[in-house]
Amino acid sequence: MTRPQSPPDPYARPQRPVRQASGDSHRSALVVALIGAAATIVAALIGLFVQLSGDVEQRASGPSLPGASPASDAPGAPETSVAPRSSVAPSTPPVSEGSGGSDGAPGAPTSIAPTPVGLPDGFLGRWQGYAEEVDAASTDHYRVTVELDQGTLRERVGSVHYAMESSDCYGTVSLTAVGGTDQVILGESIQSGNCVTNGRITLTLRPGDTVDFAYESTKRDGTRQSVRAGLERVA
Repeated sequence: MTRPQSPPDPYARPQRPVRQASGDSHRSALVVALIGAAATIVAALIGLFVQLSGDVEQRASGPSLPGASPASDAPGAPETSVAPRSSVAPSTPPVSEGSGGSDGAPGAPTSIAPTPVGLPDGFLGRWQGYAEEVDAASTDHYRVTVELDQGTLRERVGSVHYAMESSDCYGTVSLTAVGGTDQVILGESIQSGNCVTNGRITLTLRPGDTVDFAYESTKRDGTRQSVRAGLERVA
């Protein structure tokens, strides 16, 4: 069932359609464009400010040396500055080990390799004389010749020769000990002849290019053998 329509009001104002002015759309587009331009300008100013801040910080830190590594960004890293060439102090020579410091205190001891002990020069040359050998059975006399050359401890330093009636004995001698500049002990090793193989010789310098010769050994039968001689330098 349809409702009857009421008659139109003769006194009602006619309604006009709302029309959007053309100027409003242009104004909105202009506002949007201005906002975009302002944002671009602000971004450009921020970038310029950041670049200028970096340049100022780099100038403050000073020029970097060629090949130097960049400074660490870690907190607490010490800053290093480079002094100009004209202000660099001359380098001081290092203090050698063992010398005293600036306050006079002794430094660390210097490690020096020990010098090898050698045969004193006073014993160098050829020595010759007549020896007397005394044991429980008899006394024998024969010529002894000792030749000595340079050498250090435990090295061969020369030779020895015993010219006896029954046999000639030849051997080598090595430096066993040095008692200052006037006494040495030699280890004897007989290479040929009818003599005791090993023995000990003590040489002591005396005035007038002479040495005291003292030989000690043990024979095969267990008895002690002792030889004494006064030797002169012959070469």
